[in-house]
Amino acid sequence: MRNNYLLFVGMLLLSSSFALASAKDEVGIHGVFVGMPENDFLKIYPQNQWRDFRHTGVNDWLTYNEPLNDPFHEVVTFYFENDKLIQWKLNDRAEVIKEYLDEFCFYQDPSLIYQAIKDVLRRMPYKDFLNVTNRQRPILFTEFYTEGTARFASSSEFIVNAGDSPCCKEGFTLIKLGMSLGLAKTPGPIEGVVAHEIAHRVLDSIRKGNVNCDAERAANALIRKWGFKKEFKEASKLFGQKKGDPAACQEVSHKK
Repeated sequence: MRNNYLLFVGMLLLSSSFALASAKDEVGIHGVFVGMPENDFLKIYPQNQWRDFRHTGVNDWLTYNEPLNDPFHEVVTFYFENDKLIQWKLNDRAEVIKEYLDEFCFYQDPSLIYQAIKDVLRRMPYKDFLNVTNRQRPILFTEFYTEGTARFASSSEFIVNAGDSPCCKEGFTLIKLGMSLGLAKTPGPIEGVVAHEIAHRVLDSIRKGNVNCDAERAANALIRKWGFKKEFKEASKLFGQKKGDPAACQEVSHKK
């Protein structure tokens, strides 16, 4: 009955606004409603089950896996203002990225490196996106300095607050992005580098002990499959190892 109703509505209006209506149908069975106090809401959706979260002024955004057994891996984000629930939405990737990077990225917006990370997360396949933004095994994006006083020492702090959902129980991946990426004048080449490093995480190259040229080629092949062919070429041209370098991994020719 419900699927037929959603299909009928979609055929009539083809409006993305009904994504919110479908979300209401899904989560309404849990007793959630607009205007609900945040403290009461947290009795139904506990803080320790957060997937991601964000707090700015009087606004809170809380994202959960919902429902947990959903084969399409949907997540739901709840929006609060002045401690009152005002709306929720399924699969709001843009918001989930903001929440995730606020916590796990040590680069700040605006910067080309931050923008490149955000763009890669926005464009990569949704299943892989959910995989690498999992709090149980997150990716931490951190600075790597090769010049200035920070080349000798720098510090970053990662804090877990009481009541937060479990983090890093399955370990974490540290992606160190060198400040020399700033040689790029546009985000494209940096996106190629970031996508390549994230691809290693998706392929589990390090955990499988594949630290070799085959692993490098596999990561390059995966990001081309994701749609980063142009960015890969730009990154190779600007940052890639040069022919003759004994450490260089030569690409195997492939069809365009």
